[in-house]
Amino acid sequence: MTRRQLCLFTLGQVGMMSLARYFFQWIIKYSTTSTADGTLFAAGAVGAVLLGFRLFDGVTDPFAGALSDYWVSKGKRRKQLLLFTLLLPGIGLALCFLPTEAMNAAGRWGLMVLGMFLFFVGYTFYAIPYWSLIDDYSRGDANLRRHLSNLLGAGLLIATGIGFVLSPVLVEQVGYFYGACIFAVLASIGMIGPVMADPQNEQDAPPIDHSADFAPASAFLQAFRQPRFLGLVLLLGGSQMSLTIMTSAAPFIAVDLLKGTEQDVSLLLGPLLGAALPCFLFAPRLSSRFGWEKVLVISSILLGVVYCTATLVGSSIIGSPFTTAMLIFVCGGPMVAFLLALEGEAITDCAKAAGGDSVSMFFGVYNLVVKAMNGIAIFIAGVFAEMSRGAYGDQAIRWMILAAGASLFVGMAAYVVIVRRRLQPHPS
Repeated sequence: MTRRQLCLFTLGQVGMMSLARYFFQWIIKYSTTSTADGTLFAAGAVGAVLLGFRLFDGVTDPFAGALSDYWVSKGKRRKQLLLFTLLLPGIGLALCFLPTEAMNAAGRWGLMVLGMFLFFVGYTFYAIPYWSLIDDYSRGDANLRRHLSNLLGAGLLIATGIGFVLSPVLVEQVGYFYGACIFAVLASIGMIGPVMADPQNEQDAPPIDHSADFAPASAFLQAFRQPRFLGLVLLLGGSQMSLTIMTSAAPFIAVDLLKGTEQDVSLLLGPLLGAALPCFLFAPRLSSRFGWEKVLVISSILLGVVYCTATLVGSSIIGSPFTTAMLIFVCGGPMVAFLLALEGEAITDCAKAAGGDSVSMFFGVYNLVVKAMNGIAIFIAGVFAEMSRGAYGDQAIRWMILAAGASLFVGMAAYVVIVRRRLQPHPS
């Protein structure tokens, strides 16, 4: 693939994940906006509704995977599916942030629920075929597959940077709703990129060989029967939960623990992103030399330690409280980069080991589990956010940070249990 094609491929991830970062970063904070009779929404209630939607949304992931693999099994190009759904997540995001104090409770909740439905369903039916293009575009080239996976990770980190650096400025200047609209327009443009990144013209592409009809139920069960894949899902699920909780905690850390403003979120995660981005250059090499499993395991352990240390934010251990916080977040940068860079390669590798005809289904099953875990994560963040407005105060925010670190260790423990069972010899 040319550099232009690689850039176009990455734009899809940047656009899609920018929408996700904006949503998860601000939805809890937005829900606690002060009104004459209290707050716009109860943060705990929003977290509970979001958990329900994440569970519902997770159920749709295998269906999206089945549709994607079935589409390809009929000789069609997977990239065409992206055009049907690329506008839905942006529209849903804007609707989530449309409710105002002037609306009654039913109107607010109606817009919030509709927005979440469009956001999550649109996200799923775009993301699953898009991520599966790693296999389509690499066409059996393991090195190219590794680099495309790395670009997905880099795209996610770039989107996180956009979310943490640009979104606070937009929220401060134009408010939550218009900020969401700006993100929606720009992201939707970027999400067209992967469609134009195909390294082969349709007439030059080799025929797709599917000697047997695609069986969705069989592919779904096949994913769950592979211990290596299940261990990977739980390991990465823990890291995704930690990122979700820390994303939700960032505004509270900046405003409540460090006594800054919402714009100061960029002072925390800017250094983390700066430390992480160069590490993407090394991720493919580390994966090639040591294997993605070892790199993911070590990164999870180290990142968990960093997040637990982040409970010290607000102290003046090195310089000012802001300096201490920035240094702690910098330490997490390399591990975040490696976890994000190797995710796509790991899932695709597991799918190829199982036969290779169900790549989208493996991504769908992965998302099914991870979205449920992320729903739990955002619910936990919502509970701690509401507790921070009561008697627990800043201590609840520290518990939120600690929960981010704990989720990594829980995922790691589950991975170890499954891997040990896989390695144990079966009795003859």
